[in-house]
Amino acid sequence: MNKEDLLKFCRYYHGEKVNPFDGKDREKALLWLYERTWIQELLTAAKNDKPSAMLSEYIDDYIGVGLKDFAKFDDTPVTLKAMLFNRYAKSAYTMRDAVDGFKDFYQKYYK
Repeated sequence: MNKEDLLKFCRYYHGEKVNPFDGKDREKALLWLYERTWIQELLTAAKNDKPSAMLSEYIDDYIGVGLKDFAKFDDTPVTLKAMLFNRYAKSAYTMRDAVDGFKDFYQKYYK
């Protein structure tokens, strides 16, 4: 998979060098950053011919809190959903506490 293939899954990051949402919309600016980081992480893992340790950990956490089947048939890869969940959960007391809020957040920004 190359960058152009991965960009098709992004809603905010389109390959720009500068975040177009900076100073305008905090949530979208963060989502842009997370999508860019997701692509960079996958491309680095592919270049090194080994899975991303970071994304593997995020997927384990995502599945561990019961999100395995959440929005299962949409067009967002589970690795990206797991990254978004990880970032969202940072503001919660526990990851389990973040699940319902994340679902609402995801529906608002990714559906």
